[in-house]
Amino acid sequence: MFKEFKEFAFKGNVLELAIAVVMGAAFNKIVTALVTYIIMPLIGLIFGTVNFAKSWSFMGIKYGMFVQSIIDFIIIAFALFIFVKIASTIMKKEEETEEIDENTVLLTEIRDLLREKNN
Repeated sequence: MFKEFKEFAFKGNVLELAIAVVMGAAFNKIVTALVTYIIMPLIGLIFGTVNFAKSWSFMGIKYGMFVQSIIDFIIIAFALFIFVKIASTIMKKEEETEEIDENTVLLTEIRDLLREKNN
């Protein structure tokens, strides 16, 4: 049972997932700080309040905090979109290179077989 657990825990996918979770948490802190300390104060200046997220409330409902959470989400979603787009572009280039190499080998073999057949 320990051997099975060890195989499961140290497979590439599990380790990659663990790294992704830790990186995601760290990235979330960066985005939250960006929104809280830079974007929201700028929005507050536009609307005339210093602390936009905390001062916008209606009957105890802090819709300013909700707006801040939406901005957090949009930034994180956009950053992930860019990351996935770049990663897929890199993966596609690697696959094209491998495909070209395989095609070259196959075409060379076909050429050699045709030469042998004609001689």
